[in-house]
Amino acid sequence: MIGEILGALNIIEKAGRFIEWVRKTRKPPTESVSSRFIQLFESHDVHRNQIPRFFGHGLTIKDVQNEAALLDKLNEPVLDAACCLFGVRREWLEGAESQVYPCHDFYKHPEDVAPFLKALKVKNPDGSLDGVLVALAEKRDNALVILREVVGEVGDKPIYRYHLCNNWLFDYWKSRAYLTAFVAIAWKHGVHIQGGALPSKEIKRIAEGEALLVSEDGNALGRYGKLWHPEDMALKPDDYLAGIDPELKGFGVKAALSLWLELEEKGYMSTGLPMYPRENIRASFEQALGKFKP
Repeated sequence: MIGEILGALNIIEKAGRFIEWVRKTRKPPTESVSSRFIQLFESHDVHRNQIPRFFGHGLTIKDVQNEAALLDKLNEPVLDAACCLFGVRREWLEGAESQVYPCHDFYKHPEDVAPFLKALKVKNPDGSLDGVLVALAEKRDNALVILREVVGEVGDKPIYRYHLCNNWLFDYWKSRAYLTAFVAIAWKHGVHIQGGALPSKEIKRIAEGEALLVSEDGNALGRYGKLWHPEDMALKPDDYLAGIDPELKGFGVKAALSLWLELEEKGYMSTGLPMYPRENIRASFEQALGKFKP
């Protein structure tokens, strides 16, 4: 009797381990194109019942109630238009790849920032454009700029398209200089960048382009908390140098100041703010660098 009980318990234990193995190893069900289509709009604050009114392209309320019916309406022009509207990759919408958004890299290339911003404005002249610079709450490692532009409205609610500008290391002196130049150039072109903070994992999740931004990620910039003013990095040496390479015992700070002055000489540190004369700002950075010279 005892042997039978032990045998039964052994079977139950093995069955439990097998069920746990299946649970951990099985792949989640594949999303259909129509389900991702709905998800794309709803993540950008357009309810599925509002899609026909906002997006058009011959879709009706009846079409968006049933994913099977919607799939019949998702032809090539409709799919391309949805991707263009929200700036997402067609491969993601088709379920073939995990990267949702293309990522833009301006590290060491400040000359490309102004043409990029101008192109966005030309393509969408009626849509306002602003953004947020998100650095780690721990003030280490990655930083990310999320630009947002208005692409329409549902009632009184603006609907946004997002652009990810990544590959920034916030505490690395060279990256800090080029990131500061990006912010300054944006301000000079009327694209105001706010400052916020998020934990490391969240920034990494968004910066890799594999997270579908929802309204709380990009729409409500207040989610990050307006904790600081990124433009001050182009105006005030103390703000520019905060947290740079503490382990390098001064090298990172000196190198950062030298690169700031080099980029400023090329016109990349001008914010266009009239209350901050260029000669006064440059003099303050030169003075800061002078403290490190023998």
